[in-house]
Amino acid sequence: MNETNLPNRRRFLKQSALAGVATLASPQAIRAANKAANSLHVGVMGLGRGVAHVRRFAETPNVEVAYVCDVDESRMARGAKALTKGNAKGVSNFRRILEDKAVDAVSIAAPNFWHTPAAILAMQAGKHVYVEKPGSHNMAEA
Repeated sequence: MNETNLPNRRRFLKQSALAGVATLASPQAIRAANKAANSLHVGVMGLGRGVAHVRRFAETPNVEVAYVCDVDESRMARGAKALTKGNAKGVSNFRRILEDKAVDAVSIAAPNFWHTPAAILAMQAGKHVYVEKPGSHNMAEA
């Protein structure tokens, strides 16, 4: 193999990232990951940016938004209103989502200082986790 055939670091990272995002974000990947249950139940925490998550999950076949969560009642109502199918429970305490064994995954779009603690709690509860960037509030958490 000559040097022109070797990928450079920038090209490798770009291609890897694009392949990962395309695979993880596709509805087919979501369905395939949970084919045995035939339905994926998610909770969305943080209903500022998280409203976009609610909308995307709601339009994905075999995915049900089971919970919308925000401490701000008006944001919670806005998140629930964004649903185009199903009927999500509105909760102000994220731990209610974690207690529900039927919930498969949690999408975290809360303020940055909540990203790491919420992700750790969700993983400890056996949930799959998606965290909005940045993944942590500071380097010590990362």
